[in-house]
Amino acid sequence: MIFYRFYTAEMVIALQFLHSNGIIHRDLKPENILVDNDGHIKICDFGLAAEEMFAGKEISGLGGTPGYRAPEILSLEKYDAGVDWWSFGVIMYEMATGRQPFIPSLVPAREFFEIKRTKLDFPSHMSQEMLDLLPKLLEMDKNKRLGVNGNIRGHPFYGGVNWSELESRTMPTPFKPKIPPVDKLKVIQPRFSAETSKLDKVEDLSDVDSNWNWQE
Repeated sequence: MIFYRFYTAEMVIALQFLHSNGIIHRDLKPENILVDNDGHIKICDFGLAAEEMFAGKEISGLGGTPGYRAPEILSLEKYDAGVDWWSFGVIMYEMATGRQPFIPSLVPAREFFEIKRTKLDFPSHMSQEMLDLLPKLLEMDKNKRLGVNGNIRGHPFYGGVNWSELESRTMPTPFKPKIPPVDKLKVIQPRFSAETSKLDKVEDLSDVDSNWNWQE
């Protein structure tokens, strides 16, 4: 449980920081969540990110990865930062069970139908707090979904979490990857030239500014 709570709490901090700066990631999935040398979360790949999403602004457009896309994306509705909280819920479910909650599909309409018809299966080993939290994240109604609505930090699943220590990166991490020194890493020559993203200015936004207040 300590792993789920620690890493998902750091994801909460990262998402709230992005959203407070008007940025929706739109492609949150395990492949885009890294662990640094010290064992802290880093969100990467802002290629599909939407900027200037302040004051209730909504956008439309299909994006994201099958299995992690929110219902409002699949139904081609307008949406806001709630799509990231849906993806976060999918990731949290996958961390706890080893599988995705819904069958992914390359066809948006089919994936949307699968989400509507699927009754979520919650394993018996889940805590009551997680059993309460996940349905609030995987809420079909974007206007009721936790994250955008309500105080996710105050949910009982995160009871006892010292958010100040997490934000300052002073809380001990449950795992530190064994990464060799830079001069020992193998150099892999790229087979193609990488394009420079037009979103270069947001590449470091997974690092939380020490002066940032998530409640502002």
